[in-house]
Amino acid sequence: MRLLLCFLLALPVLLAYPQDQAEMQFALSLSPSTDGQLFCLFLVKVRNGQVVESRPLTRDSFIKQAQGRTFSPANPDADDLFRKYDVQQCTLPPDSAAMGFLTDCRTLDDLWKLRYWEYPLKTESGQRVSKGWSEKPLVPSPRQMELLHGYGMRYPTDLVVGTEMFRLLRDMGRRDWVVKYRSAE
Repeated sequence: MRLLLCFLLALPVLLAYPQDQAEMQFALSLSPSTDGQLFCLFLVKVRNGQVVESRPLTRDSFIKQAQGRTFSPANPDADDLFRKYDVQQCTLPPDSAAMGFLTDCRTLDDLWKLRYWEYPLKTESGQRVSKGWSEKPLVPSPRQMELLHGYGMRYPTDLVVGTEMFRLLRDMGRRDWVVKYRSAE
């Protein structure tokens, strides 16, 4: 009886503060994936600022969900999140007659450059090896990690989640940001 009374007294507090404040968001990591990508994309559940669950996404699925073309619990209103967060390399220009969706996001092609100073996978003979933006061969330098820390990444294997992920994708498309990341300024 006493336990029931305690529960009934606490019920208004429990109703006012739901225990499961989980929210689905998109995330990325600079860790290579098992399918040959040099980065990973995720759908994550965040509770109290902590990732409590993650599900990998393919590049195509991530792009469609972020554009609102496919249902996503991280984008239930079907907004074009690339447009919302001004990731210009992943949207058509506003004056475009089509005003549709791009089928790819060029910024994703540059994610490897944040971690590597040279393209790390074997290329076919005759192909040029691309240069990355990292100051070190396999991980960003401490100075570069300070910049990435501003997006929530303390280590190269950390997740960049939600708004911070879109902010990073947006900033990677700005030439001045790339110059700052590459140089010791």
